[in-house]
Amino acid sequence: MRRALLAGGATSALLLAALVPQAAASGSDGCSPTAQDRPVCPGRGPLSRASFLDPTAQVEDAEHVSLAEEVYVGPFAQVRASEDAPVSVGARSNIQDNALVQGSRHEADGDDGADGADGAGGAGGEAAPRAGDGEGRAAPGVQIADRVIMAHGSEVIGPAQIGVEGGDIEADPDDDQEVFLSFSSQVDGAVLEKNTGVSALARVGPGVRLRSGTLVLPGKDVTTQAEADDPALGEVRLITEADVAFNEAVIEVNLALAEEYSRLHRERPSSVRGINVDPGGSEFNEDRDLPVFAGEEVRLPDFRNRIIGEIDLADTVERFSCVSGDRISLRADEGEDFTVGHVHAMDDDVTFHALEGTDLTVGDGVSYGEGVVVHGGGRVVLQGQPEAPTAVGDDVVLEDGSVVFRSTVGDGATVGERSAVVGTDLAPGAVVPPRTVVLNGEVFGEVEW
Repeated sequence: MRRALLAGGATSALLLAALVPQAAASGSDGCSPTAQDRPVCPGRGPLSRASFLDPTAQVEDAEHVSLAEEVYVGPFAQVRASEDAPVSVGARSNIQDNALVQGSRHEADGDDGADGADGAGGAGGEAAPRAGDGEGRAAPGVQIADRVIMAHGSEVIGPAQIGVEGGDIEADPDDDQEVFLSFSSQVDGAVLEKNTGVSALARVGPGVRLRSGTLVLPGKDVTTQAEADDPALGEVRLITEADVAFNEAVIEVNLALAEEYSRLHRERPSSVRGINVDPGGSEFNEDRDLPVFAGEEVRLPDFRNRIIGEIDLADTVERFSCVSGDRISLRADEGEDFTVGHVHAMDDDVTFHALEGTDLTVGDGVSYGEGVVVHGGGRVVLQGQPEAPTAVGDDVVLEDGSVVFRSTVGDGATVGERSAVVGTDLAPGAVVPPRTVVLNGEVFGEVEW
């Protein structure tokens, strides 16, 4: 979906030249990330309140984008706005690696926003999805409120509103309320209230309103208001205190990353580019570490991909460059260390990351398809015992758009296209079919979109 949405975009329109900063058309008082206010926004603001955009992040029509304080925008994220479809992002929110915020579906193909008589529009010549029967009608553009998490590969396509309306829930009664969009999820023309979530590879479609206290289950495609409102229909569940605790921890980590990457840039601007150190300086990751390739520490700011922190790769830089594509982010700035064997092939838009206090191990001969997410995190095997780390064995195939999280994947296994393996010990040689969610060792269901 992301590839189709971006296929018609004119790369020349991406922000490359200086523009006069001004607030986005939404009326926000935030910082517009024009050339002089990148990667730190505002460029001369205090570090404790600065927002940070990785230099690889792409912003289209920055004068129509507004970032509030302490926003983190990760490597190769894209924010695409226009005068008719502005984008605003609230304080302490984050847009992680290879995520997409697109003010309207028409931004993908340069359309002027006017639908034809037959209602056709959208990306790649496809008909734009029509709004459903729900209550999720947002103003033009994308409005993202405070404390919204857009995890790796997630997408928000306008008109959409995230975390602005709604209220307290029993699981989260305080004023610090969050919205979590998990790996490779999508919000397309919908409204998500405060205290909501969308699980990995799940979607909320046009015209739907997801009400406070509701989370879309993995792989589900919520296209009607009834599906969004009634857990008995099998598409959603209620948010728990454990969900809230997880979200709060993610917010705190990304606040630290926004500040510490801003500090790192102020000290040495080249250090936030290419193959380089993580920023350190936080309770969860104190030290700055360089990646290691074939036994040698490497700092290479001009490298096209982002390889960050304590990552030990078996390949030389030259071989890794030959077998890997573009827009790759291997980021050991939260959990560490990462050990990565000889790569067989790595396609575009691949992301590695790990939760605080966890590591990641990947074997030799692994093939990574386009848009793969491999994310470290502990898996509970026995209560009271240490959690099992995330590990991928030798000769594994991870097909396009697949997700691995809190899991071990045995040697020679295959995870099919747009499938997810979460909280699972996947046996050697196992094959997960395309568009399948495996959760806690069981097939949870199919990816419905």
